[in-house]
Amino acid sequence: MKLLLLLFLIINSIILSQCGYTQNNEKLVVTGQFDKTIDKYNISFSNIGEITPLCTITTVTQLTCFPPATSINGRFLVYDNEEGTNLIDITTVILSPYISSMDPKTIPTSSIAITIMGFYFNANSNPDKKINSTHLLITIGGSNVDMNSTSSTQVQFYPPNFFQSPLTISLTNVDSGRKSNSIKFKYELPNIQSLSVSTINKTQLDIIGSNFGSQQSMKLVWVEIHDFINDSMIISKLTDIVFINDTMLSIKISGDSSSGNVYVNANTQLSNSSPLYLTPLILNVDFPNYNGDTINVTGNYLSDIYLSPSTKLNCSIILIQDQNSESSEQLSSSSSQNNNNNNNNNNNNNGGKIYYKKCQFPARKSNDSLSFTIFSRSIENGSPHDSNQFKSHYQKPIIDAVVPNGFYVNNKLNFTFIGTNWASFTNTTITIADKPCIVKDITASTIVCYFEAGTNILQNPISYVITVDGQRNNIAPDSDTSTISFYSLCPGQIFTNGTSSSTNNSTLSQGCSDNGSCNPVTGLCQCLPTKTGKICDQEKYSSSSSKLFSSSLISIIFLIFIITF
Repeated sequence: MKLLLLLFLIINSIILSQCGYTQNNEKLVVTGQFDKTIDKYNISFSNIGEITPLCTITTVTQLTCFPPATSINGRFLVYDNEEGTNLIDITTVILSPYISSMDPKTIPTSSIAITIMGFYFNANSNPDKKINSTHLLITIGGSNVDMNSTSSTQVQFYPPNFFQSPLTISLTNVDSGRKSNSIKFKYELPNIQSLSVSTINKTQLDIIGSNFGSQQSMKLVWVEIHDFINDSMIISKLTDIVFINDTMLSIKISGDSSSGNVYVNANTQLSNSSPLYLTPLILNVDFPNYNGDTINVTGNYLSDIYLSPSTKLNCSIILIQDQNSESSEQLSSSSSQNNNNNNNNNNNNNGGKIYYKKCQFPARKSNDSLSFTIFSRSIENGSPHDSNQFKSHYQKPIIDAVVPNGFYVNNKLNFTFIGTNWASFTNTTITIADKPCIVKDITASTIVCYFEAGTNILQNPISYVITVDGQRNNIAPDSDTSTISFYSLCPGQIFTNGTSSSTNNSTLSQGCSDNGSCNPVTGLCQCLPTKTGKICDQEKYSSSSSKLFSSSLISIIFLIFIITF
């Protein structure tokens, strides 16, 4: 009998040593050896007592139980009623907290109480020692916060007012070290209630609303300005935050911004939209040429660009470049000094950056004035917001070359000027050495004029002036291909063709009597060594002088002979 009892205890010990448990959310799964029916067992757990109705034998080796949420860590016992012995006896089952839900599910960035519902939040409670609470640590995103209050089924806490990542919440039982599952949450969408632009410097946008976050998460917040017509197109992305909290956002408006729908993007969530109307400011406009051009319109908050009174220009998207950058595209060098001063002031106000639009400027028509006015317009509820009226004008005439680039005094010839910024309808006058050159023909790139040279031209190179509709070109260009020099005739030279534009000797009779060369600037002959005279037609040495020289030479030779001998 004693042997049978010992054998039973050994077998029972082996069976008990094979049992164990795992927790899956609110389920407790116990392993062992079970019959198919649960009626033969009595199952109890910790402070709850019998929980047999809450358990199910799922396989011959697995028992699944759902302990109540108020359960605490303690003994788990399965008693076999038929055998009269404990089939499973686990001294201490340590429960992990389990989160089933939270309220609210979507949280604001303001500091409000969040309630987490679930199971086993007071699993460490010990009724015998009258301890009925557990120290839980809440992890929300990347931050740990302490609980405000707790019970077996609820935990209340206040989340940080800055955006968290990832968007998950979990619990840790500090006493046992056991961690809960994680549940996902969302932030409430940012909401815009009103907009206002600073009345002091017009460069700050103040937004009143909610769920904007705080200073600690300001890198996750920016403001988008979308095009009114195509609301999906972002005109500007503003990131320079001056001030931020849950209900207010102040941000700098960069000069490349323009009117549009404003959105707050907070932690990748987009707010509702609110219209923003910025009054544009034009600071500089390039001078276009007469034949149509691409010009830069520089300023702040530029919207649609118009050529007064109502011609809308086709402009590209706004370009932003650092003025100090070597790769920065330069604005037109033809801008006036006053415009450059305005532009420099703009750069100082915007951190050294230039804001402009590239616009297609139309060709000048015959009845168009030299001057014109550019303005920018944004629309607010059907009402226009117009910028300043910026006055400018077309470029001055530009001369690239002159053909020919030299002529003889008193010659009659045609000059052809090659360049831009004139057209056949323009009022054009040309002077060469302050003398008129009669215009005979004009195209978009050339002007031909007839010139009768005078005798009172005193210096080279010769200045010339083209005036187109009252605007003068530069005088005496530096380029060798666009200067004119004059040449003088020597005595005895005549033109075989009085209207020839050539400066070749082929058009001239040979001057200086074939005994020298003509200096084309001074009009003087440079004679051979033995020749003299204005046209080199005289011998430099006479015949009598030659005979005297010969007699003197013979006398000297005779005297040397006598002395020697």
